[in-house]
Amino acid sequence: MRGLAERSAAKGHQASARGAFLRASNYYNAAAFFLDGTPDPSRLLPTWKAHRECFDDAASRFDPPFEKVEITYEDTTLPGYLFKVDDSKRTRPLLILNNGSDSTVTDMYLMGAAAALERGYNALTFGPGQGAALFLQGLCFRPDWEKVVTPVMDFCLRLPEVDPERIAIQGVSQAGYWVPCAVAFERRIAAAVAEPGVCDVSTSWFSHLPQDMQRLLERGQKEEFVGCLEEGMRTSEPLRYTVTFRMRP
Repeated sequence: MRGLAERSAAKGHQASARGAFLRASNYYNAAAFFLDGTPDPSRLLPTWKAHRECFDDAASRFDPPFEKVEITYEDTTLPGYLFKVDDSKRTRPLLILNNGSDSTVTDMYLMGAAAALERGYNALTFGPGQGAALFLQGLCFRPDWEKVVTPVMDFCLRLPEVDPERIAIQGVSQAGYWVPCAVAFERRIAAAVAEPGVCDVSTSWFSHLPQDMQRLLERGQKEEFVGCLEEGMRTSEPLRYTVTFRMRP
């Protein structure tokens, strides 16, 4: 698919190249998703990089092109993408897209940005714990998500094409927990969507644990709990994959 995109680009067929690069980006991501469970997980980073390269090749062929941005965050920056309806500098509402623990910028374009653009909204994606912020900078999730969203809002309010009274945020998957937490503190956001609404992230983890391991947790027997988990990871490839994949962010 990437080869098809490159051949289309070489012939000047920009629409075909754009669509094929997006598909290739999605395919590379689908492959990267499972690499933790294979005998050679070192392929993960190169495959993720190929996914992002294809997305950037597609992004450059939109009108206007998707814009890479850097958001000031503590002593570093968060990478993001700004999706604009046009280059007119007209003030428009903005949809901030907050993905979960395993979705990519390609996912967020398809799960919100494309629809926002069609309806006259600009859109923005950002890290940490996902994408380049995780794989290239080592920036992980944090429980006080307002400390992430507030710098994002500060950045958005400096953009001339953003209506400060009409900024919404959408949280997908695990971000269905972070977004409500963030807007409890960040009052400048006009509307929030939690997809789905998550009251307790630990519920999805605990529901898969055997009852004896749940009891170890309840009793605070950390060493015994970790021992059981490590033994399970030695004997179960699916468990080893799940824990490795889910704990990275």
